[in-house]
Order: sequence, then C-alpha cells, then structure tokens
Amino acid sequence: MRPSVASVYAVARRVLGPPARLAYRLTRAAARAAGAYAVRLSSADTRPGWMNRLPANRFALAALVVLAVAALYGVASFARPAASAPRHGTTVPVTSAYAACPDTHGARVSAVTPPGARGSGQASVAGAPVVLTTPGTAWSDDVTKGAGPWVFGAQGSLAPGLTVEQTTSDGGLAGTRCVQPATDLWFAGPGPADADGVSLYLTNVDDRPVTALVTALSPEGSIETPEGQDEVPVGPHSTRLVQVGVQVEGFGQAAADAKLIALHVHALTGRLSAAVRVERKKGADWLPETAPSRRVVVPGVPSGKGRRRLLIAVPGEDEAKVTVQGMARDGAFSPTGERTLEAPALAVTPFDLGLGGKPAALRLVADRPIVAALVAEKGDDFGVTAAVPPLGAGTGTGLVADDRDTTTLLLSAPPEHAAAVRLTQLMTQGPAGTAKDVAVPAGHTVEVAMPPPAGGDGYGLVIAPRPGSGPVYAARLLAMKKKGFTLLPVPPARMTAVLPPVADSPVP
Repeated sequence: MRPSVASVYAVARRVLGPPARLAYRLTRAAARAAGAYAVRLSSADTRPGWMNRLPANRFALAALVVLAVAALYGVASFARPAASAPRHGTTVPVTSAYAACPDTHGARVSAVTPPGARGSGQASVAGAPVVLTTPGTAWSDDVTKGAGPWVFGAQGSLAPGLTVEQTTSDGGLAGTRCVQPATDLWFAGPGPADADGVSLYLTNVDDRPVTALVTALSPEGSIETPEGQDEVPVGPHSTRLVQVGVQVEGFGQAAADAKLIALHVHALTGRLSAAVRVERKKGADWLPETAPSRRVVVPGVPSGKGRRRLLIAVPGEDEAKVTVQGMARDGAFSPTGERTLEAPALAVTPFDLGLGGKPAALRLVADRPIVAALVAEKGDDFGVTAAVPPLGAGTGTGLVADDRDTTTLLLSAPPEHAAAVRLTQLMTQGPAGTAKDVAVPAGHTVEVAMPPPAGGDGYGLVIAPRPGSGPVYAARLLAMKKKGFTLLPVPPARMTAVLPPVADSPVP
C-alpha cells in the first residue's frame, strides 16, 4: 500500500538533510498545484472558456492529468531514494567467532589469533577456563580429560582470525582445522570401499536445532537415498556422528561400494560445522573443507615417493572440461601434457598424476564449477589436501595453529605473479624469534622448514603477504617419525564480516 503524503514527508524530514528537505517541499508544492489545476480543467464549468472551444481539448486534458500523476509519483520516489540507489554491504571487524573441533580424543588441540587487534576479548572452550586473552598469542593442550567435541568461542579482539586445529596420531597422523559454522561445506576423499570407516561429524554451536541436508557423489554418479533420509537433524549445542556407508543417514548400502566420495553438507536452517575423518588399516586423515569454483588451486602436494591422485567432483548436470597446470620447485609445468581432463557430471573422478616426486601446487581451470582435492600416499600413511583461496591483498593473512619441529610450509605463486611473505612464530607470550621473509618466484613452489623457537615444543604461525606481493597459496606439512604425515591447506583467516545493506523505508 502506498504511503500517505504526510508519512512520506515525516520520513523525508527525518532522513534527509535541510537542502534536500527544501527541494522536497518545493516539489510537493508543484505536484499539488499541478493536481489541483488538473482537477479544475476536468470540468467544463471550472476550466477557462477558450479551452471548451478547442476540438482536441480532451487530449490536452489527458496529457495534463498524466503530467500531474507523474509529478506525484516523483515526489514519492524522491522521499524514498534508498529504494533505487545501489546497495552495498558494510565490512566490519569480526567480533564473535566459533570453531568446532569434532573429536579431541588423544588429540593435541591448538589455537592462535593474529597480532594487531585492539581492545579486550577472550577465547575459550565451552565450559572451560579462558585459554587466550591477548591477540597475537598461541595456546595448545594435549587432551587427556574431558575429550569429545570441543567448541571454541571468541569475543572482542580475540575473534578476528581465530584459528583452531586438532591433531591425532593414533592409527596415523591426522590433523584438521576446527571448522567455523557455515551453511555450505564440501569434502572429497577416499570412500567407504577404500577405508575402514568414513565418519561425518555435524556440530551445531547455536541455541536452535539445525537440519543438515547431506548429499554425496561417487565415481558411478550421485548416491541416491529415499526421500527425507538425507536430512539429518542436529540439536542445539550438540554433535551428530554419521557413519557414511553404514547408517541410513550416511546413505547406507548405497555408499558402501564407493571407493571415492564427495560430500556436500547444506544447512537447511541456521548454520553448522562439519568434519570428515577417513580411517584405513594403515593411515588416517581428515578431509579439508573446500568449495566449488571454475578456477581453483590445490596447494601442498608433498615431495617424495608415493601415489598422487587428483580428485575432481562435478556438482552440476554437465560434464566439465578441465586443464591442469603445476607449480613446482623448478617452475610451472603441465602434468597432463596437452590433454584436457574430462570429468563426468554428478560424479567424483580420480586422475593419477606423474609429478616426479616434486613438491607442487595444482591450478585447475574448468568450464563449470568443480570441487578439487588430492590424496597423497607415503609409506603406510596418506594425507589429503584441497583447493583453498589464496592469501594476499584483498583476501588476507593465513594462520596455522599446530606447528612443531617437523613442520614444513609449501608456498606457491601463480605463473603471472611472484609472491613474498613474512613468517612470524607465535608462542604463549606472543611473537617469538625473528620473523622470516620468503620470496616465491612466479610459477614456483617453495618448501620452508620451520623449527620451533628455542625452548618451544609447538607454536603458532602467521603467514603474511608483503606489500606488493602477488597471491600465494599455502599448505602445512606435518610429519612425525613412525606416526606418518598430515597435510593442511591454509585459507585466509576470517578477519572481517560483511553486514547486509540497510535502507530507510517510509512508515505508513
């Protein structure tokens, strides 16, 4: 219903400045005069006599009436300028953050926040003492009591960039970033037929129930389940464990024969955190979270012997054509030669790559959105890395919470731009040692060994692109003798949030 002139005027007085209000009053007066004159001309008794003698007066009257209506419409539009103006969200610092660690049994849990934030704040595990009170510090704990799903919460100056990780060594070294709540998450890796177990953890950090819609792709195509059985309810402040290929919610027998799987978790209401753990007789790892795109980069392909399988999942209903370019220690190369990979629709497809044991990153360009991950096998263990956005101007800094004396960073720059980063180690008391600057030539991957500062067992790490640097893709390789290795791609830390635009609207 269109607002009255009085209500429009009230809004104009409140939201417009004095010059704009004056223009509004003049326009309103003109519109009223035009309307009154149109009413006068509509009757033969009130309009001038000379107009009654014009043969085309009806057309002239119609034109005047249209003009008056247009003037009135212009007044109403003028009173609501925000309705037609471009709307832009407002970027603000994050003031509250959560991160859900899916299963901390036998794990080292580590947390870190970047330096630079001002003001008060804190970070803690729900129901436990505060673990961080100062930005730019690190914390870790080898869990022996109270194990299970842990939800970290941070407020104030500790919220921007909050990064939490958990690492276990039982059955193979396995590390994961404790995921912040979202509405859409993708994972790709070995399936139930190539593992002893594939476990999906769904965590609701909020006060209201959440329903997750879980769908899956295999090499044979989309895994179908009876209607409604792909919906998984998760209660407030709780974690739901779903065994993929076993439980009905995990597609039951329909997924049991899948050697590879891509899982899509979508929150139908609210938001949730998700994590996927794959266990084999030899080795275990968590699948990194990723997202579909036409252009993706998978960092952190480790050096050394062992099979390297690129996994490409196509969520859409059309086949994807994909070109692959590698960035290695000795420069850019084409691991597939001149061949374009063809990935079937609604399926996840493996491609064995001969990388010659070189550390690398892989850039994939497709004609439609794809999900990309890589499974690396080494000895009796395996690790999984997946596509992440780059660090750099416009995206931000990367953080790694769990670093030890066997940490190696893999940094890659695209062929178009060289990159440069500064590596800063963080301890309980803050930055430690001397920051290290690393240059990454265009099209190359650089391995950087990062031993802990003197007297430190573990530390956090800030990966900050330098001014003028091009984008850089990062991953952490953590290897421990007799325990295996694990890969962790490093996305930009979440420092800001975008608030939706707010527009004034007339009050009836």
